[in-house]
Amino acid sequence: MLIQILINPYHRDVQIILWNDSVDGPVKKYKLNTVTYGTTYAPYLATRKIQKLARDEGENYLLAAAVTISDINMDDILTGSSDFQEFKLLKSELIGLF
Repeated sequence: MLIQILINPYHRDVQIILWNDSVDGPVKKYKLNTVTYGTTYAPYLATRKIQKLARDEGENYLLAAAVTISDINMDDILTGSSDFQEFKLLKSELIGLF
């Protein structure tokens, strides 16, 4: 999921990997364009992005948007329903929203 979230180009300068193929070889510099797994801000950005998706597209997926905002942890939806038809609708809406 994190590699699908682009970082603002202005902030990419703080996400640089230095790579050296050999002891004598030149050092290569790579700028990371997406959220990096393991960084302290990654869970926040992932949750924020999903909540923004729910707000932006929520009018088309009312049930899924409500669940996405309230019943999510990082990239896991933890929810359910006591009504099977409602659960099927929720599943369909979640697939459509994401």
